[in-house]
Amino acid sequence: MIVRLRQTGLLILLSYFLTTTPVSALTDGNTQEKLIIFSATDTEAIQPVIAAFRQRMPHITVDYQEYQTSELYHSLQHLTSEQMPDLVISSAMDLQIKLVNDGYAQAFTDPVTQALPQWANWRNEAFGFTFEPVVIAYNKAAFTGLIPPETHEELALSLRNHTQFYTNRVDSYDIRLSGVGYLFASQDEINSSISSRLKENLGRVVTHLHCCTSQIIENLSNGQSVLGYNLLGSYVMKHAETDPNIGVIFPQDYTLVMSRVAFITKQAPNPTNAKAFLRFLLSIEGQQIIADDSGLIALHPQAQGPFTSGKLTQDYPLRFKPIPLGPALMVYLDQLKQRRFINEWSNTMLYDAVIP
Repeated sequence: MIVRLRQTGLLILLSYFLTTTPVSALTDGNTQEKLIIFSATDTEAIQPVIAAFRQRMPHITVDYQEYQTSELYHSLQHLTSEQMPDLVISSAMDLQIKLVNDGYAQAFTDPVTQALPQWANWRNEAFGFTFEPVVIAYNKAAFTGLIPPETHEELALSLRNHTQFYTNRVDSYDIRLSGVGYLFASQDEINSSISSRLKENLGRVVTHLHCCTSQIIENLSNGQSVLGYNLLGSYVMKHAETDPNIGVIFPQDYTLVMSRVAFITKQAPNPTNAKAFLRFLLSIEGQQIIADDSGLIALHPQAQGPFTSGKLTQDYPLRFKPIPLGPALMVYLDQLKQRRFINEWSNTMLYDAVIP
């Protein structure tokens, strides 16, 4: 497998192998085939799935290029048809749907898609393959003697009533930089009547803003922060397994559920290999690997274990609100609406509009 990580404009090339089969090897007399994936999923999380896929398809070399969500979206728009990858994966559901709507995807019709819930399949072109709650995380030691908020309204009240406790100790995404952060903020606006009040209180305590989940989790773990808002639940849950000081809250009023979205590009240079990988990714076999080894949460209803949609919905019934794939996701991508939303968010979170 070849992995390319794009960070701060630099291309770092890392070559390593996920199976004992050398990339340059020949299989059954045939030359090595390729599969090119552009993705906004951490390499560490997707690696077990790719490793299992290559064990079954050792003649296919996987070129996996990792991006930030917004960077991936904008990069694809500037590629020629010859530069297109085979498969695109991102947690920014709205940006993925916009790309599909703009004609970047081709149809994938396969029996394996029938196990998906209706909200995770759009036009047989865009497919959700994980079930990832949007959670509140907190430092357990810091909350000694203080009850953690269990709903969005309780969080707004707690921020107002304990301003000194929270000031400079709350983390969240910077929606100007994070595509998934923008998605969560816009979905809050749609689903919550107190979204504006909550943003104002987050701004009042000087919430620290980040592009990525990893930095927020690190701050919570070392006690620099006491609470993280609207975080990717899979990453927080995985870290909490080995860090007993990290608490996870699935808000009782509603817990948004994000699904990572994959599509095969219309100009895929290796469409057969892309279909084979997507078929494996959505199959019960691939989904069980996600549940067991990736740190992500499997969507397939037959997958077993704590990192599955079935287990979470059993433990927290009537709480989850999946974000459905479809054109409604593009409402907040309208340029004027997006600019207005970011301006309003900036005025409450930063007390200074940054978008002219």
